Amino acid sequence: MSTVQINDRSVTLEELEQDVWKRLEKGAISYKDALHNPVVANVNTHGVNMRTVILRKVWLLHKQLAFYTDTRSGKWNELAKQNNISWLFYDAANCTQIRLSGDVTLHHDDSIAAASWDATTMNNRRNYSGEERPSSVIEFPLSGLPAAFETNDPTSEDSLNGRKNFGVVITKVQWMEWLWLNNSGHRRATFTYLEDGSFTANWLIP
Repeated sequence: MSTVQINDRSVTLEELEQDVWKRLEKGAISYKDALHNPVVANVNTHGVNMRTVILRKVWLLHKQLAFYTDTRSGKWNELAKQNNISWLFYDAANCTQIRLSGDVTLHHDDSIAAASWDATTMNNRRNYSGEERPSSVIEFPLSGLPAAFETNDPTSEDSLNGRKNFGVVITKVQWMEWLWLNNSGHRRATFTYLEDGSFTANWLIP
């Protein structure tokens, strides 16, 4: 199998695929990582919506990744109607772009959402405690949070009110593209995932 030379290392398509997913795993763990804040895109009645989210979890074995959102938000409702989504990551320091797409499952009143909520910090839990849903029209610029939460994190008990608004969006990745920008010539590869967990891969002209 042909290889690509990256930072004095020769990498096959299979090794590249594994490396990308390990990078994604790291991005979910470290808030300072370049891959921690990707952009997701989905279709709604007006066209395509794009938003920056936080990569919360990656399941390398199952080729899945997740972000959290308010279940009253536009993206939750849009994905409930049309569950296709695309992700875009860019690592400027390494001149690397990663694109993924697949179908999502929404988790609200189940064990996945419960476990994710339990692992969420008090600081993050407050984001789900607003009385009004996201995108509500208001007269003055406000956060929508209870006043007490604007300066202090809620207690565990106080945060429970936000649990009903907390949801987990999990993407089952079906396609992935890796693009490396290099002065001597860019490199590009795609990976298509099959139902049995295997994948096909190809080098492409950038």
